[in-house]
Amino acid sequence: MYTLAIQKIEKPYLRGRVHEAAAFFSLGACLMLLDLCQNLSQFLATLVYSFSLVGLFTCSAIYHRVQWEEKARAIMRRLDHAAIFLLIAGTMTPLFLITLSPETSTKAIALIWIVATVGIVQAVFWIGAPKWLAAVLYVAAGWLGFPYLSEMSLVIGREGVMLVLGGGILYTIGAVVYALKRPNPWPRMFGYHEIFHVLVAIAAACHFIMIKQILQP
Repeated sequence: MYTLAIQKIEKPYLRGRVHEAAAFFSLGACLMLLDLCQNLSQFLATLVYSFSLVGLFTCSAIYHRVQWEEKARAIMRRLDHAAIFLLIAGTMTPLFLITLSPETSTKAIALIWIVATVGIVQAVFWIGAPKWLAAVLYVAAGWLGFPYLSEMSLVIGREGVMLVLGGGILYTIGAVVYALKRPNPWPRMFGYHEIFHVLVAIAAACHFIMIKQILQP
């Protein structure tokens, strides 16, 4: 059985706390989101998104807030990294379904889930990959929706486009911070990884607002 201990001082004090708060907040927010769905397909797509969003923040919080033993830590790290690709595909699922034509949305959803599956396999079986490579994979997967932005804009409007792009840019900046481990302003309290987590939380909020808007009657 794996054992765990109280968080030690090696990690910054705020490590994992941002995503811990986001996990609780996103759970309530996603329940509200599901209530806005107007048909079964929207409900299922939003359920996938909700699972991926809550799952990411929960995995991240548990992984970073606990001092795991070596074997358990390796498992949690794999789950944490795989959850990033799950969120990328999960976010695009309702967005593509609602804003694109049926034929285009089917192809786009299939594509993003294939790419996400490749990323998840990498996260599980090559967890020791360089940070820069992982960051490149995150960014590449995250921007797969860009070619469809023109068609999506007909449904989501200018504000929706700004939310999509804003979230994508924040995710990208976060990936760069993660890869470079810079800036690292206060290593004992709030380091580069905390900046990464804050950027992820804000980016996720942008995309949540956008999905909420397209679900509202």
